Formats: sequence, structure tokens, C-alpha cells
Amino acid sequence: MEPPATPGASRPPTPSAAEVPQGTDNDGPIVVANEFADVVVRKAHTRNGVRLEIWSPRRGTVIHLDAVALDCLSYQEPELITELLARTPGA
Repeated sequence: MEPPATPGASRPPTPSAAEVPQGTDNDGPIVVANEFADVVVRKAHTRNGVRLEIWSPRRGTVIHLDAVALDCLSYQEPELITELLARTPGA
């Protein structure tokens, strides 16, 4: 099933998570997948420092999170994740 299109954005062909080569160092990538979703996680070095890159091949979306954002995630209540899962992407 194709993910919903994002208005105003074009999506290049993307490989499935299973096609992403696995890294042998600490920078990843790491593939986390189940029957509902798959994401590729890796350490990304940017001009502004290290970020955690989370890429969803199925949706064609990517996010880069710095240490502050990751720390913020670490102390959230599980109910927040439940609320996020209820949202429709692009809505």
C-alpha cells in the first residue's frame, strides 16, 4: 500500500528498509521494522552537530533530531505516543 502523498512535495523512488545496507560502525544504519512500519535510523553529522536521522521509506519522510529533542522524547509519557499515532500524516 502506498503512503499518502504529501501536498507540494515530490517523492523520489525509495528503497524498502530491507534494501538499506547495514552499517558496521556506530553510525548505523539500523533498520527497525514490523508488519506496520519500517524506519531506518542512523547518526548524521551536520554543520550544527550530530543528529539522529529517522527515515521512513514507506512514507518518504525523514526527521533529524538533536540531543535536546531526543532528551525531550526520553521523558514523555507513553500517552503522547498514543496521541501521535492517532494523527493522520499530512492532515
